[in-house]
Amino acid sequence: MQSNLRFYNFETNTLSDCGAVLEITFSNHDLAWPGILVEQGMSPHFYPTHVYTPYFYFALALENDLHWQAEQDGHLADLHTKAGNIWINPPDTPFTHAISEPCYFVILAIEARQFLDRCPLSLDGIELQFLNNYNVVDGTIKGIIELFMLEVQNKGRNGTAYLDNLVGLLATHYIHNYSNYLDQKTAQVATSKFDQQQIAKIDDYIQAHIGQSIAVDDLADLLGCSKFYFLREFKKHLGITPYQHILDRRLAQAKTALQSGRTNIAATALELGFNDQSHFTRAFKNHFGITPGQFIKQHN
Repeated sequence: MQSNLRFYNFETNTLSDCGAVLEITFSNHDLAWPGILVEQGMSPHFYPTHVYTPYFYFALALENDLHWQAEQDGHLADLHTKAGNIWINPPDTPFTHAISEPCYFVILAIEARQFLDRCPLSLDGIELQFLNNYNVVDGTIKGIIELFMLEVQNKGRNGTAYLDNLVGLLATHYIHNYSNYLDQKTAQVATSKFDQQQIAKIDDYIQAHIGQSIAVDDLADLLGCSKFYFLREFKKHLGITPYQHILDRRLAQAKTALQSGRTNIAATALELGFNDQSHFTRAFKNHFGITPGQFIKQHN
């Protein structure tokens, strides 16, 4: 079976045929998983030269040890990859490899927009940077790849919510550990003029009025500052807007209520300040990947 992976020449942006040698024995090709590819197979050799992909690309080495070369700092460096090691390549980042012996692999490739849209982290105002990573030993990524494989074997029976959660889990772990995300968040907090005591004061107010309409003007008045100043400094400190923070607090409380056996969705929605049950259901699903009704069935 031929691979569905797309490789592009970095200079010309035209499709490269370097992936034609990949012999795929198991894949998700017959499943409706837009932007997500799972492929297991082998290649007798592999010589991609200055190519890139549109994916966050994770290749898990299987079976035999592999001796090969990859371009690093402008020259080909010798690498020794063992079974279980992972190669990670971010989207639109060129790479050159020279593999002259058979290699066995599982590849999980997720298009950039799909990957980032499903990430629950607040990425507003952050310029993420990623690097190629070779011979990574990471039990979390390996375990998530294996969960994707199991879901392919099960013909996607757990549905789109489960798939979205897997992508979100992988995106969270990868961005936390293989990007500049935490450095950027630290810089945001360091430049904020708000302190934790002021944020705690805001949180206390939100909790006391969680079932009511909460205006940003009221929060700004609470700290004695203008709305513009409040919006700017709040986002610097927490990385999200006050509106999103209030929604997150309401949804977290809703989740706790439903976990404790609360089954009246409409009443829960109104008590926590949502306009109606429809608004609550839509927000809950966007945040947690499943509807409140589905959540209740899973936890009661």
